[in-house]
Amino acid sequence: MSASDRSADQAWRAERQAHWRQYAMWLLIGLSGWLCLALTGAHPTKLFDQDGLRNAGDILTGMAHPDVSRDFLARVFELSVESLLIGILGTVMAVLLGTSLAFFAIRVPDLPDPPRRAPAWVRHSLALARWLTRLVLSVLRAIPEIVWAYLFVRLIGLGPGAAVLAIGLTVGGNIGKLYAELAEAVEPRTVQALRAAGASRWAIFLHAVLPQVSRQWTGYALFCLECNIRIGTILGVVGAGGLGSEIGLSLRYFQYDKLATTLLAVLAFVVALELVSAQLRQRRARWSLGLAAMGSAWALHQLDIPWADLLSSQAPPLLTFDKLVLDAPFVQAVAAQIGETLMMAWVATLVSAGLAFVLAPLAASHLMTGSYLSDPPRTAALSRLWRQALKWASRAILQGTRVVPELTLALVFVVWVGGGPLAGIMAIAVHNIGVMGRLFADVFEEVEAGPPAVLQAQGAGTLATFLFGVLPQVKARLAAFTLYRFEVNVRATAMVGFVGAGGIGNALNTAISLFHMRDLTLLLLTMLTLVAVVDALGDKVRARILSAPFSKPLLAPYA
Repeated sequence: MSASDRSADQAWRAERQAHWRQYAMWLLIGLSGWLCLALTGAHPTKLFDQDGLRNAGDILTGMAHPDVSRDFLARVFELSVESLLIGILGTVMAVLLGTSLAFFAIRVPDLPDPPRRAPAWVRHSLALARWLTRLVLSVLRAIPEIVWAYLFVRLIGLGPGAAVLAIGLTVGGNIGKLYAELAEAVEPRTVQALRAAGASRWAIFLHAVLPQVSRQWTGYALFCLECNIRIGTILGVVGAGGLGSEIGLSLRYFQYDKLATTLLAVLAFVVALELVSAQLRQRRARWSLGLAAMGSAWALHQLDIPWADLLSSQAPPLLTFDKLVLDAPFVQAVAAQIGETLMMAWVATLVSAGLAFVLAPLAASHLMTGSYLSDPPRTAALSRLWRQALKWASRAILQGTRVVPELTLALVFVVWVGGGPLAGIMAIAVHNIGVMGRLFADVFEEVEAGPPAVLQAQGAGTLATFLFGVLPQVKARLAAFTLYRFEVNVRATAMVGFVGAGGIGNALNTAISLFHMRDLTLLLLTMLTLVAVVDALGDKVRARILSAPFSKPLLAPYA
């Protein structure tokens, strides 16, 4: 055997071993999901038993006949406007808070040999400020919005103020972290040039960093606005105003016709916002800033928020750090709840990722109704019609599942299958089908056209083009997005627990409801630690996945 033959044989064997390792990894991931589902005690058969099907039939029958009476439509419109204003004002507060904190969290690139090096105490002070700022951002985003809303309801009473503050704090932490990461990834030559000229940190931020990230920051702020409208519609469940109050009442009194009308209002708002945000992304940032300023002014005028009560409230302290003793029963209970939370989030992530992986390619235009070729052959009219129908049906499923918040879905599944982990898993999985499906579809649309075009030119079908031309380019990013959603779902699991859908949120709800401030403080510290550990591990794993070289498209079968 010649040297070239031996080299080819070794390469073939290495590639085959890599394939077998991938198959083993997927098998282990599937087994881990099955094991976690079994350990949580969630039995999917409850969805199809006699009681479950009867409850599901009642829900579907009521939702098939929305309440369109004039008085109720007027109330839904009023609450919809309130939810819209809550989302706008909360987003503006989050952007202001996140941008301010991101300014201190950014690590400005230094010069290899700076002409005027700052004193050691200045460098250490900046490093300490950066570390403290990132710690604050971690704390803010670790606590779910519903927990903040509960706490602020105690401080300033019922109403939209608690929702605005809750969104501002949690989303502000998310925005601050992402803005800082985007700013640190800018092209460094402009930053270093200003630094060499002796520019201040503020000048570097204003003239070198901001021009490079302004469009990305604006785009993410608009995405947060869409999410915050949905969040504003659910925080009313805990008395924080908006459509959530009506959603909670409709489910509590089994008025599914009213629930259908309310959810249709949420859907209309989200679709309208997506259309508006798509237009704003194509325009200069001042359009978004102008609309944000007008929306904030309207919200401040329309919403009755007792800002002064934040300082003068006579409510007892929200947290206590006195006598924080960890007894054995409490530690055991919290450990069990943490395990349940992680397993629920993992199972929900795997289920939603699997379904999104099937639906997202069907929703991608290039795969279903377009072509990667500059001059594609014309297909039959019936085939084009079928592909268009399949694409829009997939997009409708992704949009419909994405628009309904996890907490609303948790309330529905608690009615359907009863309280417990199954309701939480189903709620998070259904919502994430739409979220991950949209992320996956966007990734599929952005692939390099060369490899799939070669396959299509050789007569490959849609499935072969996807498997051998598209998927090898994006599988690392799909895995990274899936891990990111797992981190988000850990926090979502804490949220759905507030309505009896399992996880550590159930314990948080009990501690707040019974004013057990010691338990609440310990649970929040536990939640902060859990989220910090999951985020840190997720960041390392994602960085390793994304740093690996992309696999080459497998063109051999068609060569």
